[in-house]
Amino acid sequence: MTDRLSTAARTALAVVLTLGLAALLYFVAQWLGTSDLATRPATCVETGCFCEAPQTVFPAQLADSFSSLAFVFVGLWTVLGGLRPAPGTPERRLTPIFGAIFVFIGASSFTYHATLSFFGQFLDIFSMYTFGILLALGALYRSGRLRSRTAIALFVALAVILAVVQYLVPDARRLLFAALLLPGIVLELMPSVTGHSPRSPKVRFIYVGVATMVVAYGIWLLDQTPYFCEGHSLLQGHAIWHVLGAVAAVMIVVHYRRTQHLD
Repeated sequence: MTDRLSTAARTALAVVLTLGLAALLYFVAQWLGTSDLATRPATCVETGCFCEAPQTVFPAQLADSFSSLAFVFVGLWTVLGGLRPAPGTPERRLTPIFGAIFVFIGASSFTYHATLSFFGQFLDIFSMYTFGILLALGALYRSGRLRSRTAIALFVALAVILAVVQYLVPDARRLLFAALLLPGIVLELMPSVTGHSPRSPKVRFIYVGVATMVVAYGIWLLDQTPYFCEGHSLLQGHAIWHVLGAVAAVMIVVHYRRTQHLD
């Protein structure tokens, strides 16, 4: 059904669905904030890992919470068929899964920043881990090195292992996420995966995605310094990180479309 939608109609539908999901997330996260799941605070509350000052009312971090919805929008847009690869290709099967994970990332990040709870932090980091796992396994799957059942089994096994690690060693999250992203990025530059040289214009969007993430992370780091941090401003570096991260996520979808296996 969504194949018949124009780009404008698909985008408009994604906006409407994002607003609806945002309203649902607001009430669910608010309920979670008053439940036993939110009694344990996030590990960074005392050290202050974000510039935005926590509020005494819900949501705890307004800008960081609502900027997370950028991931929800690009995820819904992807699931609805934005830049969908050709039928029958491995990329066609993988793209909506990426879209679902983008929605998961956005919803988890919203919950995290709205409640600043350990439960929200766990969901937030775990959702990013699932993205890193899918990026690497997706590359192996579309190159023909993994069959679908094996890829699914590995995805579930790795997700469970990383969930346990995240629960037991939450402060290892940034190092682990970087370690997860690297194999997928390297694989997506290999001709055996993309069918093109790393210097080919066909693969330039993977570079754009990486560059966008680097810029976003740099802005976030600057935002944690006293020279740039303004805790009560609606313009937050971490919120910019969310928006640019969503842009980088779209670059994966574009990359898949430009390097799809049509044979």
